[in-house]
Amino acid sequence: MESDDCVFAETEPLLSDIEEEDGHDECPKLETRTLRSELRLLVEYSLPLIATYLLQYSFTVITTLVAGHLGTDDLAAASVGVTTMNIVGLAIFEGMATALDTLCAQAYGSGNVTGVGLHVQRMLLLMALVCIPVGAIWLCSASIIAVFIPQRHLAMRAGSFLRVSLIGLPGYAAFEAGKRFLQAQGDFKAGMAVLLICAPVNALLSWLFAFKLGMGLDGAALGAALANDLRPILLLVYITFNKSSHRCWGGLSSKAFHGWGAMLRLSAAGSAVTLAEWAAFEILTFSTSYISTLHLAAQTILTTTSVVVWHIPFSVSVAISTRIGHLTGASLVSTARRATVLYAVCFTVIGVFDGALLVSLRNHISLIFSTDPKIRELVTKAMFAVGAFQVIDSILCGCNGILRGLGRQSVAAWVVFAVNYLVAVPFAIWLELGPLKMGLNGVWVGLGSGMVVIGAIEVVYMRVIDWQTCIVDSKSD
Repeated sequence: MESDDCVFAETEPLLSDIEEEDGHDECPKLETRTLRSELRLLVEYSLPLIATYLLQYSFTVITTLVAGHLGTDDLAAASVGVTTMNIVGLAIFEGMATALDTLCAQAYGSGNVTGVGLHVQRMLLLMALVCIPVGAIWLCSASIIAVFIPQRHLAMRAGSFLRVSLIGLPGYAAFEAGKRFLQAQGDFKAGMAVLLICAPVNALLSWLFAFKLGMGLDGAALGAALANDLRPILLLVYITFNKSSHRCWGGLSSKAFHGWGAMLRLSAAGSAVTLAEWAAFEILTFSTSYISTLHLAAQTILTTTSVVVWHIPFSVSVAISTRIGHLTGASLVSTARRATVLYAVCFTVIGVFDGALLVSLRNHISLIFSTDPKIRELVTKAMFAVGAFQVIDSILCGCNGILRGLGRQSVAAWVVFAVNYLVAVPFAIWLELGPLKMGLNGVWVGLGSGMVVIGAIEVVYMRVIDWQTCIVDSKSD
């Protein structure tokens, strides 16, 4: 199949009877037929991605479930360990991989299909370098964590958890890059297929090591680490036998060792966005330890539950990043701009659905994670605030997805970082621990207020930006 043919399916205009112009035209009203065709494509992309990311996050959920049934201290230690792992590790690699959402999609959309494989090679090299300092921090994490939380025994357990988890870090990073190689080509099912195998392997190994072999929390960490390393191996097997994906692989090239400018810029911005978002959650999780261990455990359950449903809008945002990247790579500006109308409606509906789901299942959710009646009461009472937060967070996912597709991660990075740490986190801590003493409700109300500000700024930016400039930038990359 020629490259032009394979690109056409991904970049076909929404309105076949409307000519693409120079990007400065007014967005015409979307017709019903256009909305239907774009929605069909969005669903086709999003459903396997939702399954993929939910299965991927099941690793954290399994760890939390195992820890919750080991005891309150183990649950709190797992919270601290996972928190640190997210901030100094997983968030960095997740953010770096978003650079490929832009670069690979735009390369594929422009017809430069072998550029997809070249971008992935560069990313794998960069991730290997980043693994070195991240691994060093994980090895020394016990003494570092002890500086931030008052319970030293929790810091020691969390540090041990991270040292064992380090075994799976290279596999986690490689899988994130490998997924993008296939997603840029419109193959969103490969990651899901791999995780359909690895997720139950993780559950089985975590249960076996933690309970049957008596390794406790370290056993849960080891099970997840081994399953993480299995992911890229299975993905490589899939790619090997999936001949259609080989058109985007031009072979190992010395070009992978230079031309890193665009990748470094987008990786840094993507990591900054992810870190700013994740770290805000984790800082606030740490802050609940100053109320009590019970509040820390309850916040862990709330955060875990919130992130589970967050993967629905996030998965759709990844699909949108790829779609926008294809369109801008093919110079279809008007089509990309029109599609955002549909995306706005979709993310609002998803957010309302997620929030209503959490509120309606609040009693069942608390029981799944813990049998402690005090923890369950804290979770149940705070779930209303968590539910309202989902609507805001879903809309923000959509904004960030569009910005990634346009290659404007740096804008999101500055906005998210500034608002989170100048507004959201201080306000949340004040509501939580200050005169109002709102506790866990304060955490979610404060963070949600910051999200509203971020979303408003990003929406205004997308309305005033010259989208034609994004096409010029994508060609120069």
